[in-house]
Amino acid sequence: MVQAKPVIKTVEAFEHGETPWRSIWLSYIVQMLTGIQFSIYFTSMWPYLTTLDPNADLAFFGWITSAYSIGQMVSTWGFGYWNQKTMSARHPACCGLFFMAIGNILYALLPNLPNNHRWFMLVARLLVGFGSGSLIVLRTYCAMSSLKKDRTKVMSLAVGSWVLGLSLGPAVQAMFAPIGKNGVKIAALQLNMYTSPALLMVLISAISILFLVLCFTETYAGVATNEHGERGAFTVIPKYDHIAAYACIYLWFMLQTVATNVEVIATPFTISLYNWNDETAVFYNGIIQFFSCCINVINYILISSTFIGRIDKRKLLIFSCSCFIAYHLLTSPWPFYGGPLDYIKMDENSTVEDTSISGGCFQRYEWCAYTTRVPLIVYIFSFIVILGFAFPFTSAPLGTLFSEILGPRKQGIMQGFFEFGACIARCVAPLVLTALFESSGYLWTTIMHLVLLVIGMTLLIVLYKRMIPLQVFPKIGVPTPYKSGIFYRL
Repeated sequence: MVQAKPVIKTVEAFEHGETPWRSIWLSYIVQMLTGIQFSIYFTSMWPYLTTLDPNADLAFFGWITSAYSIGQMVSTWGFGYWNQKTMSARHPACCGLFFMAIGNILYALLPNLPNNHRWFMLVARLLVGFGSGSLIVLRTYCAMSSLKKDRTKVMSLAVGSWVLGLSLGPAVQAMFAPIGKNGVKIAALQLNMYTSPALLMVLISAISILFLVLCFTETYAGVATNEHGERGAFTVIPKYDHIAAYACIYLWFMLQTVATNVEVIATPFTISLYNWNDETAVFYNGIIQFFSCCINVINYILISSTFIGRIDKRKLLIFSCSCFIAYHLLTSPWPFYGGPLDYIKMDENSTVEDTSISGGCFQRYEWCAYTTRVPLIVYIFSFIVILGFAFPFTSAPLGTLFSEILGPRKQGIMQGFFEFGACIARCVAPLVLTALFESSGYLWTTIMHLVLLVIGMTLLIVLYKRMIPLQVFPKIGVPTPYKSGIFYRL
């Protein structure tokens, strides 16, 4: 008997399927709810900490902020591996949401604890961060379930839905500001401007789990597999460009470092520069971030629905990097800005510096005596408008480009590695940024970010020709490496 030789096939059939928009839109809802959980504490966590523990300083606050990212850094690998091996997004995502609910419950109960509030807050943020690592599973699902022709739209809206959650988070926190830091007490539960949002986050986690369990059906239209979710032994997918992929990971690291600076420093920055007290800082920073994120969302919609999404993604990344550089130049402490800064006003015969009453610099901030003040209108414009363009024109094209560089293969582990770079940024940056802010103000934090941005711009220019989607169908006769060796398209 003569047996037919096995035929080596390239991936063609999968490109003729359909993107499962119903499940993708459900994933958008969950990502939006997760974004709310992430951003709702941006402006209130520092005042909450100082209310619970007046002796807390920015250095420990940096560790609390990093705890979120440490938990996320640990779990991202696990959730990515879980997704890679089981091709399941529902179960890892539900598990992550459960951990987030537990962390938020602990965060809301901090006033009921007798002591060690700062340490329990750290544990609470660690648990929430661990659970948030499951977000990468939903983004990976969006990348693997969408066809190449839909991927720009899918990934732009995926990041946009999360950013919509980010925009709603500070606004939700601002809605609770009128309750005040004292609030009301129901039985043993203290409901105030800090604890009420945490309880709302528990409810949001429960709603998200219900969405995933009852309504979410997984379909992987963008992965070259058979009907059993497996890739045939003779199905060929070329190797991807590792250097281009690593460049994308660095750019994501760079973006998250800048984002962390916005999250961590915004409240102490405005308290020190503009003499805002705690409640004023929480309220106005919430409004500023809300409008900035609204511009973010509008830009994500434009990228996904107009000709802008068809512009070369590398050009969009260069544009966004230029926006970030412009933001940091405008918010630098230039000598022609007004100054120096004011110190916190204290009552006579008092040594207590209470930012809940009066804003300004702490006496230990020696740099305030010679540091200039960024004009408020410049800060607001830069934050709302420039960052409103910079973030979406980095996140949307970068996430799409990274997915296209990898090609139509399982991406759970590499997407986990992609997010791992962000976790490192969110883990290390708060420690460095708060230490620099305490010792020397915002000059060196700005310089540090400018250096990272210049490196990112250099990578985009030097690797411009390599940062392209994977060529699934190489030119005829060109030797192309893949997992098991070399193949030729005839």
